[in-house]
Amino acid sequence: MSKRSVIMCACTVVLLVYLAFATAATGSMARRAPVGKVRIQVEDTLRTGFITSDDIAREFAPGAVSGAPRCSVDLRKMETQLRASDKIERANVAMLADGSLAIDVVPMVPVARVFESRGHRSYYINADGKRIGAEARFHIDVPVVCGTFSETLPPARLLPLLSHIAADPQLDALVSTIVSEPDGDIIIVPAMRGHVVNFGDTADVSDKFARLQRFYRTIPDVRGWDSYDTISVKWRGQVVATKRAGRLRPVQLAVREEEFIDADNETVNGNDPNSPDNGIIPDDAYSN
Repeated sequence: MSKRSVIMCACTVVLLVYLAFATAATGSMARRAPVGKVRIQVEDTLRTGFITSDDIAREFAPGAVSGAPRCSVDLRKMETQLRASDKIERANVAMLADGSLAIDVVPMVPVARVFESRGHRSYYINADGKRIGAEARFHIDVPVVCGTFSETLPPARLLPLLSHIAADPQLDALVSTIVSEPDGDIIIVPAMRGHVVNFGDTADVSDKFARLQRFYRTIPDVRGWDSYDTISVKWRGQVVATKRAGRLRPVQLAVREEEFIDADNETVNGNDPNSPDNGIIPDDAYSN
């Protein structure tokens, strides 16, 4: 081996050692360097505004790590805390090359607000039927569902109906409230007050609404809107209208949201859900 080759090999070894040392030193310095800005991005593609970056900052206080050594920040723990929230679908936390902390969040999207007459509870549900706690600072305008629910008759069974209504602007404007009765019947309270619609179950949703809309286009113009108190489309191929015989039969509706509690609490303001003044009143106010 020539002298020149020996010198080149020696230089290469020295350079590799220097690079290894410099890389380790740089990495160590980077880990000890303070965290820069904290960037929170909520991927609210539907623009619901249900949860915002300010909400994330208040609830999880990620800004507290700003200025702390980067090596002290547990990114996995932060992700776990975010994903544990019932208002967050997915979360990703990463330290960027410039030292800033990036938090990307995909929120849950509520499709209905549920008021349970049994247990006096209130919460949201998403399109998968997952419960989302109802709090004053998290609010979105979605259809109201109330009544009696159980393991065999959960709020999630109404999702096909809610999805169909949300996809049709006319139906969305027509439906005011959806009530689940103890016997399983679904009662729709329309925006046109004075009657209710017994929808039965969620089978043949399109056909039932088609029959209901045909009824609305014909009968009321002949008989008048005050002629019937209940319109039933629960039986296949039929529309059964019950003539009004006085006041409209009671339908349990939530009317004072502040008296309800979210599903994770036991009581609120000492209210007793079994007391007469429990935020549930008959819907005979809809009668003329």
